[in-house]
Amino acid sequence: MRVLFIYPSIDCPPGINHGIAGLSGVLKSGGHETGLIHVCESLWPIPSIEEIKERVRAFKPDVIGHSVMSQQYAWSVEVAEALREEFGIPQVIGGVHVTMVPEDVVAEAHFEYVCVGEGEFALLELVNRMDAGGDVTTVPNMRIPERFSPGSEVVINAVDPFPDLATLPDQDFELFDLDHIVRVKKGWMGMLTSRGCPYKCTYCFNKEIVDRYVDDGAVRKAKEYLRHFPAQRVIGEIKALKAAHPHIDTLIFDDDLFTLNRQYVADFTKAYRESGLGLPYVVNAHVQQFSEEMAGQLKDSGCMIVKYGLESGSDRIRREVLWRYMSNDAIERAFAAAHAHDLHTSAFVMFGLPFETRDDIFETIRLCARIKMGRFRWAIFFPFPGTAGYRISEENDLIDVEKMARLGNYFDGSCLRFGDDHDLFLEKLGKVFHWYVNAETDWPSAPRYRELVEEVEAWDRDQFASNKATLQERDRELSEELLEKAIPHYSIRYSHVMAVNSGFVAKERLEMAATGGRRAPITYTLD
Repeated sequence: MRVLFIYPSIDCPPGINHGIAGLSGVLKSGGHETGLIHVCESLWPIPSIEEIKERVRAFKPDVIGHSVMSQQYAWSVEVAEALREEFGIPQVIGGVHVTMVPEDVVAEAHFEYVCVGEGEFALLELVNRMDAGGDVTTVPNMRIPERFSPGSEVVINAVDPFPDLATLPDQDFELFDLDHIVRVKKGWMGMLTSRGCPYKCTYCFNKEIVDRYVDDGAVRKAKEYLRHFPAQRVIGEIKALKAAHPHIDTLIFDDDLFTLNRQYVADFTKAYRESGLGLPYVVNAHVQQFSEEMAGQLKDSGCMIVKYGLESGSDRIRREVLWRYMSNDAIERAFAAAHAHDLHTSAFVMFGLPFETRDDIFETIRLCARIKMGRFRWAIFFPFPGTAGYRISEENDLIDVEKMARLGNYFDGSCLRFGDDHDLFLEKLGKVFHWYVNAETDWPSAPRYRELVEEVEAWDRDQFASNKATLQERDRELSEELLEKAIPHYSIRYSHVMAVNSGFVAKERLEMAATGGRRAPITYTLD
C-alpha cells in the first residue's frame, strides 16, 4: 500500500521528524511505499489546500498519515476535512498532541484512526490489515471515532508495550529532503540514541505517556520507557548519512536526556571516538545526571555543546510549578563540570510560568549571569493540553483560551492571564532577555546593557510596539562594537530566542576564516 505522511512544522525550527522517519522505515520494511508532504515555512512556502490536493493526486495514496503538535492540530484538521471531501482516503493521526489528549481527538472525529503512543508497529499492522481486507478494529494503540466505526461506537484499543529499539528497522531519513534541510540548518543533522525520560516536569509529556502505558498494562514500571539504540547502530547510521550527504558537519542528539545512563555514555563516547567520524556533536543533559568524568568522556569524543534544562532560577517555581527538584548549587556545579573540560554549555530557560512573579524571573536572570554559560535559549511557558502544566493552569483559571488559539509557538507571547503590565514585561523579555542577563553580569559591558534595559523598561505598550522591530538590529550593532574590543557579552545569534557568548562567536569567526568559511571540527573551547 501507499502511505502519504503530512507533517506540519509550521512556526517551528526546520528539521526532520524522528517519529515519521521511524514509521516510514517500518512501513518500507513491510513492503509498503511512503511519501511525505513536509510543511515548514522555514524551508518552503506553506502550500495552499489546493496545492496539497495536487500532491495527494500525484502520489495516489491508500492511506494518509498526520503527525502533529498541539499548535499545528487545527491546521491538520482543516487539511484532513478538505482531503476527505475530495478523496475519501482513510486518514490516521498521531503525534504528541494525540497521545496527550486522545479522548478529545476521538470526540472531534476528524480522522478515521487515532494512534496513541509509539505507533511504528501499530501503523504497520493497520496498513497490513487494510491491504488484506482484515479487521481493523482491534489494532493495538488505535482508536476509531464513532463517526467512522463499523459498529457505530467508539473503538478504544490498549497500547502495546514499547518497541525494543534494537529490533526496529532503520529510520527512513531519505523520506525528507535532507540536502535542503541540512543546508538551511547550516550543516546540522538531528539524530536519536534513545527514547524516554524519567523526570516528571509539568511542561512535558513523558510522565503522562508512561502513565498511559502502565494503565493499559503494557508496562509494569516507568523504567521500561527508557531505551537506547545500540551505539554501533547509531554510528553506522551516521556514517551512511555522512556518505550520502557530505555537507552534514555537526550532529545534534535530540534525546530527551542523553546523559541518563552513565554506562551507555561511556560506551557510546568510546565507540564514537574510535569510529573516526570526527563530527562535532551536541547532547541534552540533566544537572543531576552529569559529572566531571562524563564531561571528560564527552569532550574527548568530540562533543561540542552540552545543553541543560535550567528553566527557572527560582527554587520555589522549580519545585511548586515545574516539579524540577534541583538546587541552584547543583545547576552551577553541572555547568562548572562542563566548563572544566572546555565544553561549550547551553541552557534552556522559561518564563511566563503559573504563579511566577517578576522577582522569580530576575532570579533566573541572575543565575544565568552568574553561570556565564556559553549560550541560552528562552521560551514563554505554553500549557500543552494533557500535561500537568496545563492542568495547573486550567484549575487556577489562568488560561486565556482565545490567546492560546492564536499562538503558533511559545516564543511570541503568553496565553496565561497575568495582566497588562506583566504581559508587556514578558513580551519585552521575549525580545531581549539577554540584555537583562548582560546587565546583571560583572562584565565591563554591563553598564551599557543596564542603560538599554532601563530604556526598554520605560516603554509603554505603544512605544514597545513602535520599537521592537529595531531591537535585533540594535543588538547586533552593539555586539559588533563590543566584539571589536573583545568585551564579553551575549548577543542574538542563530535564532531570535538564542543568545550566545561573545567568546564563542569570536572563535567561530577565527575558525571559519582559517578554514575558508567552514567550521573546523571538534575545536571549540570556552574560556
